[in-house]
Amino acid sequence: MCEFCALDSKVFMNARIKKLLRFLIVEFCSLWLIAIILFVLGETNVIPNGLLVTENYSNTEYCMNVVNVLLVIVCVPLALKLFALNTRFGLRRMNQDEALNSYHTWSLLRLAILLLCIAYGIVAYFLLMDSTGLLCACIALVASFFCLPSEDKIMNYLEMRDEEQPETDIPSNDSLNS
Repeated sequence: MCEFCALDSKVFMNARIKKLLRFLIVEFCSLWLIAIILFVLGETNVIPNGLLVTENYSNTEYCMNVVNVLLVIVCVPLALKLFALNTRFGLRRMNQDEALNSYHTWSLLRLAILLLCIAYGIVAYFLLMDSTGLLCACIALVASFFCLPSEDKIMNYLEMRDEEQPETDIPSNDSLNS
């Protein structure tokens, strides 16, 4: 009976992982879809092309480009490093269900951070007609490939959780004296 329960639990967990993977792939594709929609909106002049361009390079253009570059410099490494921070500080106290929910939450946060860089870069590109915005958006889009979900990544995440669980067996005094 116990072997059946363990097998049933494993099948249930695999089903939850596959369901989570489907959600993550849809969310990842949504990031790219939003980027494409923003680009199309800029190309069709819904986002006004060159609205903030002046004859002389103004403070507005300079500030928008600096914010764009700083946003990418800060957010891309942060988005790529978030899982390491989570596993180091919070994963030890979670069971598998909480760990899967945590994985989903952190994945969404990573994608949201990258989406911020992408959206700001594309909008800045069309408002300023300056390639800095497009370059920064492309950097964030390339970084999003490192957030591409896979079943192996989820399993590795859960295995790290299992490895970090503290041992419940306390050695006896006899084994310590030997």
